Amino acid sequence: MIQEASAPHYPDDDELRPDMRRFAQTLAAGYAAHPPLASVDLAGVRRITEAVRAPLAQGGPRMVRSDERSIDVPAHAAHGPLRLRVHRPSDAANLPALVYLHGGGWVFFSIDSHDRLMREIAARAGRIVIGVDYARAPEARFPVALEQAGAAWRWAREQAAVLGIDATRIALGGDSAGANLALATALDLRSQGLAPDALLLHYGCFSDDDSTDSSTRFDGPRFTLEREEMRGFWNDYLGPDGDRDSPRAMPLKADLRGLPRTCLVVPECDVLRDSSLALAAKLGGAGVPHALQRHAGAPHSFLEAVSFSPTADEAFTQCCAWLREGDAA
Repeated sequence: MIQEASAPHYPDDDELRPDMRRFAQTLAAGYAAHPPLASVDLAGVRRITEAVRAPLAQGGPRMVRSDERSIDVPAHAAHGPLRLRVHRPSDAANLPALVYLHGGGWVFFSIDSHDRLMREIAARAGRIVIGVDYARAPEARFPVALEQAGAAWRWAREQAAVLGIDATRIALGGDSAGANLALATALDLRSQGLAPDALLLHYGCFSDDDSTDSSTRFDGPRFTLEREEMRGFWNDYLGPDGDRDSPRAMPLKADLRGLPRTCLVVPECDVLRDSSLALAAKLGGAGVPHALQRHAGAPHSFLEAVSFSPTADEAFTQCCAWLREGDAA
């Protein structure tokens, strides 16, 4: 059960909806129950962030089956086998699939912290969802996670008959840093003559531009992600001398022509909001069919609040309906 007794008070004039304010307070209370993150090492911070998110990942839809798999990625063998989690919502044959990349600034979280989020999509969209436990920064910097994501998508395609997947309908999705990886993976696949059938991008970071209106307007703990925190994530992911002009790292700088239909789920009270809005404009200019689903009064990571939040519930309903509409076309 999620405990909120020590949650801080946030004023009611911060643009957040009441259920979203509860989400921010829940996270703040969770972190308050642990030592300050600045006082522990990276492994300790990861344990704390997983523990705070764990209650949010409980409950929700039951799968017919959830299997653990591991695959080898020879180019990055030093990081060990790549762990995958395959959520099957039904026993129907030839289901569409979604390869999903969790968020966490490329540094935190896992397929465990995002387990419910993936099961919600599987149940509502009727897709097999394959979660990717990619290697995290700073130990594994760009492009390790990106290339592991590509390997996971190709594995799903190669194993489609075994997994009961329609090989022509394997989408890519992710949230926050995972949305960055999903879009960049689609660009890599395009260069290989391959393509996901759709892209589902939740509150993604598609460039490191933090001079936008949303970067300043929604900077602060009550909005669950801060501008300085994002700067640290980019530094960990790319390294001190990383190529910030690479479209594989900054996909907003890429030529987006020829990408598959795309859905952007955008909380209005998020430092990253304007990154998604810029991507939507560029997708339109490139002729890519896309849906822009904006959610008033919601902060970053808000889908994780689905156990108690009508706002998150409605967002899942909308984006999964979008996936289903494409499947019926």
